[in-house]
Amino acid sequence: MNLDRKRVPVKASNRRQGPYPYYGASGVVDFVDSYLFEGLHLLVAEDGENLRSRRTPVSFLADGQFWVNNHAHVLQANNANDTKFLCYALEAADISGYITGSAQPKLSQASLSAIEVPAPPLRTQQAIAATLGALDDKIESNRRVMATGESLIRTIVESTLGASEGEAGTLSDYCTLVKSPVKVEAIDPAANYIGLEHMPKGSIFLSEWDRAKGLGSNKTAFKRGDLLFGKLRPYFKKVGIAPIDGVCSTDILAVRPNDPRDIALIAVVAASDALIDSLSAGSTGTRMPRASWKDLAAWRVPVLSATERIELSARVDPLVESLTQLTFESHRLAALRDALLPELLSGRLRVPVGTP
Repeated sequence: MNLDRKRVPVKASNRRQGPYPYYGASGVVDFVDSYLFEGLHLLVAEDGENLRSRRTPVSFLADGQFWVNNHAHVLQANNANDTKFLCYALEAADISGYITGSAQPKLSQASLSAIEVPAPPLRTQQAIAATLGALDDKIESNRRVMATGESLIRTIVESTLGASEGEAGTLSDYCTLVKSPVKVEAIDPAANYIGLEHMPKGSIFLSEWDRAKGLGSNKTAFKRGDLLFGKLRPYFKKVGIAPIDGVCSTDILAVRPNDPRDIALIAVVAASDALIDSLSAGSTGTRMPRASWKDLAAWRVPVLSATERIELSARVDPLVESLTQLTFESHRLAALRDALLPELLSGRLRVPVGTP
């Protein structure tokens, strides 16, 4: 059942902030003071480059009370189908033949309706959705734990810096820019790759990455424990601690701690609203503003005394390590879900179906 007729786009300048998620083609883009939809719905991207690249999901669920603009189709399953199952089925489908437009890819309502997906009996759909949903639920639980842990890390670091009696300094007293360019022909296809699309907004912990196979341009090599800072449109707040070695987009600054124990401090400072706002205001480029290492390095930060650094490290290092391990668990769970998805949809793998 298509509910696109109920969508209402609202310009950013006309939105009033509130508690209700405002969805676009790739998920929540804002929060507003009212809602259009209530209950579980399936949202499918209507336009955007991601329809072709599939870097992020093109179909996703929205529940509760929320608003949707005109960049996402709004669907609900009929009585013979399960909305969660349809979300997984669409995400697994090859939609390339249904997309029109080159400069701005688009999936029209008519094209969306024409996409063929498996349609097993309702109870089978529900069993498949429950199996895959259990993995997604654990990933979401990890995300919430990580958000709480990250909030605690930020509080500890900020209180330590605020109470420090150390000398005035800058972020460059704690870290240096990584200058390790890698020519595209020298990139190992099996290497880990992190692009801006893999970095969540506003979180210093990264749980998504891909393989470098098929990359078409030069990259920057980084190591586990480096800080990755998205310099393109810095106001998106894409700043995170690398949990693995790999290569990253050249739109990302790789920053290496002078002392690995300082990574939490560096990450919290680099991701702070004050620094991001300052870099966004001073970034170059009108349509695609970019921050520079020069400005990031010059950000003023107290230089902690040796005692202060040891005490801070003792408090936050175990938290960073624990949350990093949750990152790996979520990554493994996502890989398992993605491997199970085509097998379950095709019927090659079956799950037990309960009796009515």
